[in-house]
Amino acid sequence: MKKLNLLFGLLIGLTILACSSDDNDSNTNEPTIIGEWILVNQIYDGQNENLSACELQETLTFSSNGTLISYYTDNDPCEFFTENQQYILNGTELTILFGQNSDFRYNVLTLSATELSIENFYRNGETLELNNRTTYEYEKVE
Repeated sequence: MKKLNLLFGLLIGLTILACSSDDNDSNTNEPTIIGEWILVNQIYDGQNENLSACELQETLTFSSNGTLISYYTDNDPCEFFTENQQYILNGTELTILFGQNSDFRYNVLTLSATELSIENFYRNGETLELNNRTTYEYEKVE
């Protein structure tokens, strides 16, 4: 009887270890938004926009603590700005908070180890019409 109890205990222990190992493996293989992303394309109303050399240097850097650093240009002249924001990623919806009364919401269309594509559908309390949405495509900076 002692051998049967020992065998039963070993089987339960191995099952628990196997399950927790599977859970950890699946989390490490999932794509994450954490890291630095550089803008490679922008689409408005279904059309690719011609981005300047300055715009192609724009980046988003997401941290695991919910902060975001935006590095962008106003393009005339090619002057860059850096802003710290907060972000919330909930499933396929990304919210970026620009201060207390300003938030932009995006549909996450693609999130892989190397590509991020987001579509702006909401800006400061207003849902944008389909023909007034912009899709931003990024590549992960190595």
